[in-house]
Amino acid sequence: MQQKKHISFYLLLAFLFFSKLGSTQNISEKISLLGHWNKPELPRLNGYQIWNDLTGYYDSISKKEYIIAGSTDSIYFLDVSNPTQIKVCDVADGKAKNVVNRDYECYSHYAYCVSDNGNKGSLQVFDLQYLPDSVYKVYDSDSMSVNTHSIFIDAKSKRLYLAINRLKLGGVVALDIMGLENPEHPIWIGRLEVPTYADGGPLFRNVHEAYVRNDTAYCSVEYQGLWIFDLRDLKKQRLINFIKEYPENGYNHSSMLDATGKNIIFTDEIPGGLAIKLFDISDFNAPKLVSLFRSNPKATAHNAYWIGNFAYVSYYHDGFYIFDLSDKSKPSIAGYYHTSAWPPSSYDGYKGCWGVYPYLPSGNIAVSDMGEGIFMLKVDSSLTGIHRYEVKPEIEIWPNPFNDKIHLNNIPKTIEQAELKLYTSNGELVLHKILYGATFEAETAILKGGMYFALIQAGEFQWVQKILKQ
Repeated sequence: MQQKKHISFYLLLAFLFFSKLGSTQNISEKISLLGHWNKPELPRLNGYQIWNDLTGYYDSISKKEYIIAGSTDSIYFLDVSNPTQIKVCDVADGKAKNVVNRDYECYSHYAYCVSDNGNKGSLQVFDLQYLPDSVYKVYDSDSMSVNTHSIFIDAKSKRLYLAINRLKLGGVVALDIMGLENPEHPIWIGRLEVPTYADGGPLFRNVHEAYVRNDTAYCSVEYQGLWIFDLRDLKKQRLINFIKEYPENGYNHSSMLDATGKNIIFTDEIPGGLAIKLFDISDFNAPKLVSLFRSNPKATAHNAYWIGNFAYVSYYHDGFYIFDLSDKSKPSIAGYYHTSAWPPSSYDGYKGCWGVYPYLPSGNIAVSDMGEGIFMLKVDSSLTGIHRYEVKPEIEIWPNPFNDKIHLNNIPKTIEQAELKLYTSNGELVLHKILYGATFEAETAILKGGMYFALIQAGEFQWVQKILKQ
């Protein structure tokens, strides 16, 4: 199975919406349902599964939020700007049918889509700028990928990573890498050089999932653990270290760093019931296990995302869980929502909550249930300790897209002093300025092209805008 990865602007939303848990109320009441959408007449696999993973997309011009969700037959583009009235904007025909899992990543205004565990598919790219009317397919080819298990985009490097990439002429590649200089036409630029034994045989065959930050790839390599590679120069790749022996180890599924890059969480999917692991990797040469945490003893965690002090987890039978990681040595359950009504003793196979997308600017959480469809959830502010503040429409940041400079106008007069922080889509802080007055100008010539998120913060006031450098 796979992770969704996407990991957009997790650090921004950590600032916007999350803080320490400070309530003793019934935690199950801290996450509420805003909306639900399903299409139960779709083809079911094994008499049960309709849906797999999902990701999100935010249109900074129209201020609309979208979810891209995969079914056994197609790709669904949903407008969730009003989560109480989820609308289908378009349905794209996936080349592969009867698909167990699809995976997606968004870059600029494009969605990259792959499929696996079905018949032969392709790499597809959809232009999202015409939403909510429709999407436009700009690329559909099996020349570099017939089936891929999972993908990840490092926006800073303009790289698309394809894990367990099956080729048209036969063979499977552990991790292929494509360049996105032209987002509508990915080009192959390299592949992971898997370390070998003395006799030349590979130390592992597949990368189930890759999480990449600053060209450092954290690779979940099935039963061989978590391997870390320096891929800055694809012609001079370097294995940094690996984490292979740890308690409750199994099929290493997926991982994610915290904002500092000094800590990582990862899940093991097989056999069922294994805990989530938290490691201190501040010293790559000596990774240290900090803690294990879980929902219930027999439940299986699928995808986990680290945002601020919280982990957001799709937990199969147990549904959606939030864990408080403020004390990394003693993670605790902060909230949960059951997407399916499974008896506590029925942890049979893989059913229930597959994917979670916690990066929408509204703070709403999107989750997918394999049989029950798409859920839009709201986290109560008393759980996080921070009230949500609406985006202030009077603020203007221009031009967008930008080149050498960005300008801010109409900063509220009530704000005497504010901070501007500019982050990459992977959460790296690249610009930090103190703002005075109602207008501001910043030099941005040294920044690479790609997607950024601007955060203006002053006391309880919060404002975020997605911007693109050409």
